[in-house]
Amino acid sequence: MSNSPDIVARSRKMAALAVLCVAVFAAAFIGIACLLSSDNAQSGHEAANAQLEIVSDPLYVLLIGSDSRKGTALYTGKANEHAQLDQHSDIMTLMRIDPETYTVTLVTVPRDTQLAGTSGKINDSLAGGDPNEVVKAVETLTGTSIDYYMMTTFTSFESLVDDLGGTVVDVPLKITTDDPSTGRDVTVKPGESQLLNGSQTLVLARARKEYVDDQDALRQVNVRNIEVAIIEKVMSDPNGADEALAYLEEHTSTNMDFGLAASLVAEFILHKSEVTIYTGTGPHKGSVNDDGLWVVPEDKEAWALIMETVDAGEDPSGIVPLPSFPVS
Repeated sequence: MSNSPDIVARSRKMAALAVLCVAVFAAAFIGIACLLSSDNAQSGHEAANAQLEIVSDPLYVLLIGSDSRKGTALYTGKANEHAQLDQHSDIMTLMRIDPETYTVTLVTVPRDTQLAGTSGKINDSLAGGDPNEVVKAVETLTGTSIDYYMMTTFTSFESLVDDLGGTVVDVPLKITTDDPSTGRDVTVKPGESQLLNGSQTLVLARARKEYVDDQDALRQVNVRNIEVAIIEKVMSDPNGADEALAYLEEHTSTNMDFGLAASLVAEFILHKSEVTIYTGTGPHKGSVNDDGLWVVPEDKEAWALIMETVDAGEDPSGIVPLPSFPVS
């Protein structure tokens, strides 16, 4: 593999357009890909000036990937089957956007994290279907006030990736698992710079049992790499800027005004050579608790250090060490 397990401290010179955000999640991920073509950058900036003067402080967006089976071939409606009636936020990426330093920072919130004094996991916060409850749980964990959320599901993520023309990403080893949309097995072959469609990208984002140790941590590495791949995909096609924004709006649910996103992008375009993207993860080491659940204990000291670093606009990637993929 030519890339390191996680893509960190990546500076992007955005020539023809700007991409602000990431794609996610997964039973798996997803994220934001907001952009404008360079031809429209100046006019977009002028139209957004008033709003940008107000939105000068850093803001946080929580990217949520739901594992809901509803609307898929895997849905049975049986209450005794996992994730049939309830859903979980199996992907949570906390994104900080700093309009003054043109820095975007992405931090994974491990789904198995168990908040102190609770019996379940943080991904249970989506069981009632309200993303605002996920926001509250992540705020409790990180001590950070989150301004917005953006959420996708299995089927909406697949559609988003397909509409964008697929992703190009490194695949660490052969993966075969079912595609929720069809119920049929899909195989993703190992190799560098693999072109994956929506179904294959979702398979990569969902897979974890293929890894012996650090299963979900390695899955989240793939998710972050997918997020970066989607950014690069959008950057490669400046003429498709308007369509990409429309796809994002169609395939996600959010409380964020797309006018705000567009105005931020316009400002980032004017400072494209200064844009920096950092990525990292929260604590992911866990064990089986007394109830037989695999959980990651809440680590207040680690999260305090992570968020202190993120709030300072610095690179958090070295705070929590990342595992390596097994040799295939």
